[in-house]
Amino acid sequence: MGKITIGILEDDEDQSSLLELWLQDGGYAVDVYANGPEFIRALQAKNFDLILLDWNLPEMSGLEVLEWIRRSLHTRVPVIFLTAMSDEEALAQCIEAGGDDFLIKPYDNIILKSKIRSMQRIAALNREVQGMYSMIHREQEIAESVFINAIQSSNIENPYLRQVVRPAGIFSGDMVLSAYSPSRDLFFLTGDFTGHGLLAALGAMPVSEVFRAMTTKGFSPEEILTGINKKLKSMLPVGMFFGAQLVVVNHDLEHVRVFNAGMPDVIIVDGETNQIKHRLTSTGLPLGVEAVIDPKEMLQYAPIAYNDKILMHSDGLTEARNGQDQEFGSDRLVASISNAPKNTIFDQVFDDLDQFCGDNTTQADDVTLVEITCVHDVLPEIEVHDYIKPSKYMLGDRGEWKLSMRFNGARLRETNPVPILVNYLMEMEELEAERQSLFTVMTELYINALDHGVLGLDSNLKTDPAGFEVYFQTRESRLANLDSGYVIFNLSVEQESGRRSILLRIEDSGNGFDFENHNSPPDDATALSGRGLLLIQDLCESLEYHGKGNIAIARFGWSTG
Repeated sequence: MGKITIGILEDDEDQSSLLELWLQDGGYAVDVYANGPEFIRALQAKNFDLILLDWNLPEMSGLEVLEWIRRSLHTRVPVIFLTAMSDEEALAQCIEAGGDDFLIKPYDNIILKSKIRSMQRIAALNREVQGMYSMIHREQEIAESVFINAIQSSNIENPYLRQVVRPAGIFSGDMVLSAYSPSRDLFFLTGDFTGHGLLAALGAMPVSEVFRAMTTKGFSPEEILTGINKKLKSMLPVGMFFGAQLVVVNHDLEHVRVFNAGMPDVIIVDGETNQIKHRLTSTGLPLGVEAVIDPKEMLQYAPIAYNDKILMHSDGLTEARNGQDQEFGSDRLVASISNAPKNTIFDQVFDDLDQFCGDNTTQADDVTLVEITCVHDVLPEIEVHDYIKPSKYMLGDRGEWKLSMRFNGARLRETNPVPILVNYLMEMEELEAERQSLFTVMTELYINALDHGVLGLDSNLKTDPAGFEVYFQTRESRLANLDSGYVIFNLSVEQESGRRSILLRIEDSGNGFDFENHNSPPDDATALSGRGLLLIQDLCESLEYHGKGNIAIARFGWSTG
């Protein structure tokens, strides 16, 4: 290890010479400077282990030089002030200004060397702490990379889905997750854990795991939120919770389902006028607070039209502050939305936020903003596979089998049978490539059976916003009080040479309809049931109605070799 290097800034030549002599005799390397500008130029070219700094200097005071040192140098060099002051208030001023110690003139050699040894110990500790901090910082950067890859890398990439998360620290307590369900619905979850940083980010991993696993398998948003809440309640410490917004965009762009648990409003904006059409407020507690939740109590429906914008954000956006300690606030957010040129709301909000905050770069909380543009390109195409490459388990005749399940009355309130049946089919037939198509067919058949058969709802109600609201209010009311009726599923898997097929027979207890005189609606029809029938006909080999119109039979086939 080389000599300890000491920089002396002292304008009194006699005093500086004395200090230089003493320190060189003590084995230190010493450089002496007479004024502030000269010393600052030297500091830009070389490093010192310790600085002795005169308080009273010409051109620049010792305080001004110290301010430059603390502002410009990357490492914290110990500084001992040299001063003729002896009163306690003056000496305290040296320390408060950022000095580490002081030496009163006239100097004492023994005290000088004692203070230098003390500063050496402090400098060694500073270097050790700096090394530990650098190691921790590097580990945090690696953890952040793993965190982002594990959670965000699986999100949907689409130009009509825009999202930004600005963390207040290395880690963010905010999170954004997106995925398609097998029925082609778009699921978008934004969340905000209590606080921010590593502790808040730790909860994001289990939330991501539950969300992706259950969405992929086709579980309902209510079941997904229940699963997330159960997971968080079992692992989060007392006082920590998770505010969440879950938006489900229906695959026909007819409506959205919104679940808001302790988060700011979900805002739906008219894509043509930028006028706010709906503000869907929080109707439930954050997740992880209560052991048992009923997501149906949070559920809100809203109709959407082509090019509408759905905005989701965390409270870090509206609570962002400027240099005058003012909040950005909801009023400024609304003004940004209303005044934005067409299709530029997302950019306008951040432009206005950055202009408002100005030079105040200190971010108190994580800031998140999501914009979903309601166009058909935001949803996946229907994937129809004519041929599936056979595996070693799919060669030859695998045998035929049948399955029958009946769901009565109250059970229809509690259970969505479609994910159960589709996942069973996946296990039995290894039909992963056909999951989306099968899920879509069974979902459309089941919705028709439940809504129009058992619940007796008229899809013509949804032709305007007022009727839309009545439709879903009636649906929720009838479903909540359902204690009779049934839906029966009969699945028959049949084998032919090099080909297998599933015969889906779904029967409901409703009054049916006059299927013999029923005309299929045009492609641009607004009725959900009509569009569903066209979709089933496209995906299946055949679709027939029997009985009084309350029995639907569809055949879905695929090749095995």
